[in-house]
Amino acid sequence: MMYVFAPNQIVAIYPYSIEALRRDNPNVSFPADPTDATLAEWNVFPVIYKSPPDYNPATHNCTESNPTLIDDTWEMTWAVTPATPDEITERTAAKEGKVRYDRNSRLSDCDWTQLPDAPVDRTAWAAYRQELRDITAQAGFPWDVQWPVAP
Repeated sequence: MMYVFAPNQIVAIYPYSIEALRRDNPNVSFPADPTDATLAEWNVFPVIYKSPPDYNPATHNCTESNPTLIDDTWEMTWAVTPATPDEITERTAAKEGKVRYDRNSRLSDCDWTQLPDAPVDRTAWAAYRQELRDITAQAGFPWDVQWPVAP
């Protein structure tokens, strides 16, 4: 469980923990498992987890922000900001590498289909393999790849 230390309902420390509360108050004997009411006496409140919003990880960053007090409940909040050009370039290069690795694995998995004695339709498999090689020429590469279906 995540906590916030918020005297006067203003975030002072986030994230905060029960261990930090004990460390910050060494002369106080807290129960082993303090209740929310006990924690509230010390301005420590549980933070309700909220899933991050939908965003495009290729072009944006999503980071956790300080929690927000909504109807007497502290809730996790997220900030979505544009990625820098360098971040976009780095992410695109990493994604290209992952797609190429996946493509190469798929090609390796079907190398046997091109052996002269393989009991398969070599033409269909050759076409599939060519589609795999052409993945990098797709308009959406590397973020929106349409993988061919193996015969």
